[in-house]
Amino acid sequence: MIVFLFILLIILVLFIAIISTANIKIIIQNIRIENIDSALRILNILIYEKDDKLKLNFLDYLNFTLKIKLLIFSKIPTLSIKLDNIKIKKLLLKQIEKEIRKHKDIVEDKKKAKELSKKIVPLFNLQKTNLRIELGTEDAAFTAIASSIVSIFITMALSYVADVKKYKNYNYKIIPIYLNENVFFLQFSCIITSKILHIIKVMCKKKEEKI
Repeated sequence: MIVFLFILLIILVLFIAIISTANIKIIIQNIRIENIDSALRILNILIYEKDDKLKLNFLDYLNFTLKIKLLIFSKIPTLSIKLDNIKIKKLLLKQIEKEIRKHKDIVEDKKKAKELSKKIVPLFNLQKTNLRIELGTEDAAFTAIASSIVSIFITMALSYVADVKKYKNYNYKIIPIYLNENVFFLQFSCIITSKILHIIKVMCKKKEEKI
C-alpha cells in the first residue's frame, strides 16, 4: 500500500511539474504574398466579403506553413502538428459547417470567441520575427513615403509585442522598389510561445463564469 501511494505521489508530482513547465511553441514559416494582385484580392475579401465560408478564400492567396509544438520542461518536444494555408482553410470550413448543422447562434458564438481570444492572445509571447517587404508604386516619391510609413508602423507594433531584452531577434527589412510600376512582395516568419498553465487558468475561469 505504501509503495502504491509513493508511486502515486511521484506520478502526481511529475504531472504537476510537466503541466507547470509545458509550453506551446508556434512557428509560422514563410508567410508569402508574392504580388500586388494577391495583396489586393486578400484585402477585398477581408473587407467586403460577408459570408464566413467565402471570407476564408483569402487563404488561397496567402502561402505559409504553421508548426505547433508541445514542449515539456520548456525544451523537450512531445507533440508536433504541421499545417499549411490549405489545411487550415479546410479545418475552418469544417468547423463552420459543423456549427451550421448544429443550428447554433453563429453571432453569439462569434462574440464568445472574441471574448476568449482577448484573454488568451495576451498570454502568447512573440519570441522571434523575420520580415521582408518589397514595395513599389508608379510614383517614386510616393514609394519612398509609403515605405517609411510601413517601417514606422512595424517599429511601433513591435514596441507593444516584442521583448525589449531580445531586440536582436526581431528582424525586418522594408525595401522600396523604384521601377515605376506597382510591386509588392511580403515574406514573414515568426516564433510564438505560451505556457500551457496560463491557458488552462483562463479556460477554467471561463467555465466558472458560465456556471
